[in-house]
Amino acid sequence: MDHSTGLKEGIFNSHTFKKEVKNMRKSFWIVVVLIAVFALFSIAETINLTMDVGDSTAGRLLQNSVNIYEQTHPNVKIDVVVLPYYGGFMQKLALSIAGGTEPDLVQITTAYIPQTAPYMIDIASYIQQNLKMSPEEYKNTVIPSMRVFLGNGEQVLAIPLESTVQALWINKTMWDKAGILPPPLNGENTPWTFDEFVNALKKVKAANHTPAALSFDYSADRLFGFLSEYGITYLNDDGQYVLDQYSNAPQVIGKFINLFKEGIIPSAEWLSGQSPETDFFGHITTAYWAGSWISSDVLKQEKEVGGDYVPVYLPKGDKYWFGVPGGSFLGAFKTGNKQKEEAAINFMLWMANKNDGYLTYIVPGLDLSAYIGQKIDYGIAKMNEWQNVFEPLLGNAPAWTMTTRASAIYSQMYPNIIKQVSLGIMGQVTPDQIIKNLGDIYNTLNK
Repeated sequence: MDHSTGLKEGIFNSHTFKKEVKNMRKSFWIVVVLIAVFALFSIAETINLTMDVGDSTAGRLLQNSVNIYEQTHPNVKIDVVVLPYYGGFMQKLALSIAGGTEPDLVQITTAYIPQTAPYMIDIASYIQQNLKMSPEEYKNTVIPSMRVFLGNGEQVLAIPLESTVQALWINKTMWDKAGILPPPLNGENTPWTFDEFVNALKKVKAANHTPAALSFDYSADRLFGFLSEYGITYLNDDGQYVLDQYSNAPQVIGKFINLFKEGIIPSAEWLSGQSPETDFFGHITTAYWAGSWISSDVLKQEKEVGGDYVPVYLPKGDKYWFGVPGGSFLGAFKTGNKQKEEAAINFMLWMANKNDGYLTYIVPGLDLSAYIGQKIDYGIAKMNEWQNVFEPLLGNAPAWTMTTRASAIYSQMYPNIIKQVSLGIMGQVTPDQIIKNLGDIYNTLNK
C-alpha cells in the first residue's frame, strides 16, 4: 500500500469536506433568510376581512365557504361574525356604518337591502370582467323574485346566496292510508284548489284518527304565503298599508281562521307556542305548510326516527299559484380601504360563480339555487328529487312577493299581524276588525 498516496487523498478529502460544510452552512443560511423574508412578506400581505351574518345556519355555511376559499387564497383571512337577526341585527349594522366600523362583507336579507344599498360597492364592472357577461345578462340568470334586489339599472350591489320557497310537506304513510296523494305525487301537475285541499285534509285526518290535519307556523310570512295566493298583500312596494284595499281580504282571512275553528290546524300552534314541526313529526298532524328550508330536518328525522315525508305542491288560490320565496344576499361595503375592498369583491365574484364558490354554500345547506334552471347535485337522491317540486313553486313567484316585504315598516308590523290573527282565532275580533286594527297600528308606527 502506498502510504503517501493515502495521505494525499486524506488531505484532499479533508479540504473537500470542509468546503462542502462551508457550502452547506451557506445554503442553510440562505434558506433561513428566504424563509424569514417569505414569512415577513406573507404577514405583510395578509388581508383580514370581516363578514357580518344575521343567521347562525348561514354563518356555519359561509364559514365552510370561507375555509375552502382561504385554501387557495392564503393571504386572505375572513372573520365570520354571527349577529342575532332578531336581536337588533340592522340596528347594530347601522351603528357600525355610522361609526365607520362597518364590516367588509355582509350577508343580508331583503328587508334590509334598501337601507344598506347606498353604502355597498357596485361590482358591475367586475362582473363584466370576471364572469364575462354584462350586469344585465348576469341579473337575467337570477330568478325574478330575487333579481330585483341586486341593484337598480346596471348596478350589481349584491349577489344571491340561497333561495328558499314555501311548500307543503306531507306524511306520505298517512296519506297512503287514506288513499289520497296530492299533486305532483298523484301524477298531476295541476295544483289543487284550496277547497280540494281542505277536503283531502279532512279525509286523511279521519283515516288516521289524528287530532288535527295541518301544521302552520306562527308566522306573518307564512300567513302572507296563504294570502298572496289570492293576490293579497299587507303593504305595497312603497311600504304603504293596502290590506284594506282588497275586497276579498275579509273572506280570505276568514278562510284561514276557519282552519283553526274546524280543527284542521291546532289552535295551540298559534295561541300557546306549540311547535308545528313537533306536531308534524309527532303524527299530531298529517301535513305541514312550511318550505324547502326544513329539508335537512326531514332527512334527519327519517334517519333517526323513521317515516316517509315528501314535499308536494301548495294549493292555489283564485288568482295565483306559487310558493313565497325567501333567501339572502352577499354584499361588500365601501370602507375606503382599497386593498380590502378588492379582496372583498374577489370573494363575492367567487361566490357569484354558480358553478364554483356558490356550490360550497348551497349544497351542504340543501338550499335552492337562485339561478334560473340550475339543477344541483346534492349527493342525496331524495333532495335531488325534491328540488323538482320546489322549482316550479319558486319559479312562478312574482317579484312583489319579495318587494312588498322589503321594508322596515313590515318588520315592525310583523308581530302585530300575528297578534291580530290570534285574536281572530280566539273569536275576539272579526276579519274586518283585524284589517282595520292593523291599519290603525300601521298609522301609529308610520308617524
